[in-house]
Amino acid sequence: MGFGTKGTSAAKTLLGRGTPAERIVVIDDERAALQRANELGLVSIWGDGTRTRVLEKAEAARASTIMIATQRDDTAVLSTLTARQLNPRAFIAVTVREAENAPLVRQSGADSVVTSSEAAGKLLGVSALSPQVGQVVTDLLSYGAGMDIVEEAAGPDDIGAPPQASRLPVLAVIRDGKLLRFDDPRIGRVREQDRVVLVRTNGH
Repeated sequence: MGFGTKGTSAAKTLLGRGTPAERIVVIDDERAALQRANELGLVSIWGDGTRTRVLEKAEAARASTIMIATQRDDTAVLSTLTARQLNPRAFIAVTVREAENAPLVRQSGADSVVTSSEAAGKLLGVSALSPQVGQVVTDLLSYGAGMDIVEEAAGPDDIGAPPQASRLPVLAVIRDGKLLRFDDPRIGRVREQDRVVLVRTNGH
């Protein structure tokens, strides 16, 4: 829901990672936004994302993931409440402008909340302290531009070894639905059923 700068970037990331365009449904009340979505081959629905009938038209009850990137935080809260009511099982990711509103969005049913102003401020601070580090972080956030952070099943070279021994840099291991940082002693050695979050460069 919401196809401004944040929503557009999220959709392009999904497309870049192989999600078929016809599986991405955009809801927005601005015709220009829907036009941009159509140009990307996405399904678009005009309307207010806080309205149950609009979400029903978008078949939100069947969605596996719902992303909410509205311009206002109060709208994000209402959209989250409505989406969660329609779909108790979906993973709901929401972006808000102010960190103080993040707890309310979580209470409304969001699984993941990204604070856009805080994230931008942190990146700005990192870039001021070390332009090179800022450049690396920006690269990681720009899918397909160089280095990418990806989640995938543990490969043959990973299984049976500690994360630090992986050919590619492993940032975390997902085991039984729980995220464990690469240096967490509970990991021990990577198991066959684990998933790994790693840094991959284009072509590797």
